Amino acid sequence: MVDLESALEQARPKIEKALADAQDELTALRRRESELLTLIGRAEAMLGKEPVTATPGPTQQLTLHEALVQILRENGNEWMTVHELAQAVTERELYRKKDGSPVEVNQVHARTNNYKSVFEKDGAKVRLRERSSVLNTLPEQITLFQDDDEGFFDWLDEHPDGFFLNAERNPGPRYLVMHQPSCPHFKGDRAKMRWTKDYIKLCAEDSTPLEDWAEEAFGELAEPTLCSSCFG
Repeated sequence: MVDLESALEQARPKIEKALADAQDELTALRRRESELLTLIGRAEAMLGKEPVTATPGPTQQLTLHEALVQILRENGNEWMTVHELAQAVTERELYRKKDGSPVEVNQVHARTNNYKSVFEKDGAKVRLRERSSVLNTLPEQITLFQDDDEGFFDWLDEHPDGFFLNAERNPGPRYLVMHQPSCPHFKGDRAKMRWTKDYIKLCAEDSTPLEDWAEEAFGELAEPTLCSSCFG
């Protein structure tokens, strides 16, 4: 019998990617609609015609949480403070309050708290919960550990001859470090540290699938750096 929970979990990356793509498309459409309405209004005014098209208004602009999503994605989903987000939204005029005043920091706090399924917070810092698209095509030989310290350390105990990549939560070619389970850098207090939160772990019994994935995801120059303690 099919394990429903397992089936749903396997489908999650595809659903997350489809949702992200749909949100991007909606954001682009709304932005384009606003641009076209402005151009049409200018053209009608130049021709001396009575405007028949509504000018962009609150219904055409992004909602605050859509604006925050756009800013974070454009920033590579790196941590941003609520102050930085409020400033970026205001400077780019992506959202304004009904009275026309700029967005405030407490609004960003409130909105990101209300959309906990979309945003992840660490004090005053915010980023998206969504998984990077390069993680949606991991081969079967690679096991990903994200927000799962216990699972990661269980894997290390069960695969003493294995390999793992330490990568940023939103992986990129600038930081991919290859380790082995015996690495002394990962022998600290398992309970107090957040081992798979800011940095994810991609684990495999052999190093080849990890190297192949890095090259496929980021190109030939994305060769993982070897940990000097493990491979020195």
